[in-house]
Amino acid sequence: TFGPTMASTNPRSMRLPDYGSTKSSRARDAFADGDINSSIQLHNEQAGEQHVIGGGYIKSAVFGGLDGIITTFATVTTVAGAKLSATVILILGIAHLFADGISMGLGDYMSTLAEQQLVKRERMREEWEYDNFREGEVKEMIEIYQKKGISYADARVIMSTLAKYKEPFIDLMMVEELQLNPYEDDDAAIGGIVTFISFVAFGIVPLLSYIIDLLPWVSLSTGFQLYSSLILTAVTMFILGAVKGSYVAQTWWKAGLTMMVNGCVAAFSGWIIGYLLSSAGLQDAS
Repeated sequence: TFGPTMASTNPRSMRLPDYGSTKSSRARDAFADGDINSSIQLHNEQAGEQHVIGGGYIKSAVFGGLDGIITTFATVTTVAGAKLSATVILILGIAHLFADGISMGLGDYMSTLAEQQLVKRERMREEWEYDNFREGEVKEMIEIYQKKGISYADARVIMSTLAKYKEPFIDLMMVEELQLNPYEDDDAAIGGIVTFISFVAFGIVPLLSYIIDLLPWVSLSTGFQLYSSLILTAVTMFILGAVKGSYVAQTWWKAGLTMMVNGCVAAFSGWIIGYLLSSAGLQDAS
């Protein structure tokens, strides 16, 4: 079933990534293609939809990579704008890469853990209230559904019936009353590690031309190093943006182009700041 926010959107611009030959992925394809007959057939199948496992890890990888590449790219252009040496670019770039990567990974871990602890604590409270005053919980849910436009009589029937089944009823209360997701169970530590690895793996792209120049048999000009970094980073940002767009149901090429432009604007802003600081008297530190 698709919510009302999807109704006004062109399904053909909304193709979602294929996570495997599951009923869920075929349902996404049917929606993306506007294939009503396939959607009906899938809903009539006996087996329930299979959901994406580890979806939070995909999000951590994509957004960690985007943060990493834009952060390092801005560092490279800022130092280049200040007319500092390639050595300074490498030192600051690598230092920021790992320091910020660790910060991002820990931030992902702690925020996910805090959210899971909140969900666990609130669920325990809801279970306690259900066990001690079920009618009060039913009344709360009836009021919520009345605000959605459902009549009192219908809401009473729905909630009184559902309240006979503790776990489903509490799941619904978590979502409708507390706006919390009771189904998110990704490992917080793994999510933090994924964010760190993705941050470093993609964040090193703007530094590749400078790292390659360290090889004894390679000698790249300063301009070639910078322009190579610009091209590699722009292409990588476009790819990451396209992947992000597919993940959040956006047109892939628009999402890729938007991300590339955003990253270039951030990098150009860094270059301007570096140039102004250099013009104000900052000298080459090498």
